[in-house]
Amino acid sequence: MLENNLMTNQSMKKDFAIALVLVLTGMILFTAWLGYGLIGNQRPSQNLSLLNVGETAPPLNAEGWVNGNPHQDQFLDGKVIVVDAWATWCGPCRRAAPHMVELYKKFKDDNVAFIGLTSDSEEQLPEIKEWLSATGITWPNGYGAYDSLNAFKAEFIPQVWVIGMDGKIVWNEDSRSAESLEEGIQRALNQIK
Repeated sequence: MLENNLMTNQSMKKDFAIALVLVLTGMILFTAWLGYGLIGNQRPSQNLSLLNVGETAPPLNAEGWVNGNPHQDQFLDGKVIVVDAWATWCGPCRRAAPHMVELYKKFKDDNVAFIGLTSDSEEQLPEIKEWLSATGITWPNGYGAYDSLNAFKAEFIPQVWVIGMDGKIVWNEDSRSAESLEEGIQRALNQIK
């Protein structure tokens, strides 16, 4: 009888362990599926109220700046402005950075100014500086840019806007393909001519 109880106990423990593994696996798969739907797929739905092409761009304000302050020395006067919303914790932002650096190098001498904005705070300044250094970004970046990001209606990141010399949004796309952003910059430059 004792032997039967031991075997039943072992069988119950084995069944419990299998059930626990199945439940945990199911929870992990469900969480991964949910996470992909909410985070991994960063394209906006049609219902987001983004700052649209043709609307006036809001002021570029931040608590502080790294790599220079764009409001000094008429940095923005007479230029097309590319505004990039990002964060240190954003994987898609890091993956998009090489394209932004490539476009910066291509257009920096063509009356195009690049400005980065992040809601990361001053307390995160060491991480911000490390992120900028690691990605090769050398243009001005504002941190603690809550008001500007809200005014731009940045409901997701990464997000990029191209502002024409008239202060209006010329291009707004969440797609970080270098080609489509490049076309937006070129369209803004062509408005000058």
